[in-house]
Amino acid sequence: MSEPAAMRIADNLRDGISKTGSASLVVSGGSSPLPIFRALRSMALPWSDITVLLVDDRLVADEDSASNVKLLADELLIDAASKATFLSLKDMDVTAGEIVRPFDVMLLGMGTDGHFASLFPDMPDPDLAFGLEAPAQIIKTPPRGNPLLPRISMNLSMILESKNLYLMVSGTQKQSVFEQAKTDQDLPIHHLLTQKRTEVQILKG
Repeated sequence: MSEPAAMRIADNLRDGISKTGSASLVVSGGSSPLPIFRALRSMALPWSDITVLLVDDRLVADEDSASNVKLLADELLIDAASKATFLSLKDMDVTAGEIVRPFDVMLLGMGTDGHFASLFPDMPDPDLAFGLEAPAQIIKTPPRGNPLLPRISMNLSMILESKNLYLMVSGTQKQSVFEQAKTDQDLPIHHLLTQKRTEVQILKG
């Protein structure tokens, strides 16, 4: 999955740069994207024209081992990719309205509970988190997930403002959840898979 996916993403970024002079790459944390990060970071892309963002993060210090910022610093924003610009959602001077969209690439993972980004089954405001008519927004959540930590995340409405949206589904357990989510409305990923606004490209591994 990693090399072909990285090549597709690289092509998307080159296309964005050729059309507008810049491109954006939004990624998730966790272990699933690491092979793609490792393939991307050494590619001969015009990285100085690329802005990298996280779709979500844990509200911990950047140097904490649970931080997605640390994950990117260690695994993506090195080698050739060190020339990219990184924009953190935790800079709360940054609002959804100030982040240029549509994103060129959105790379999402999925948990075994069906969550994506930091949008979990029991969100405090599910309409804001998952509603297709909700305003694009960066939202904070109480402690959720594993590790159990407060989080920050783009909502679904903001995520869908993407030209190329990829969902990584790796391993038999996640593939089973993925199939279940096509009809099970209690799984957060159901809202992503059943919407018609933005095509979701599946990366299976």
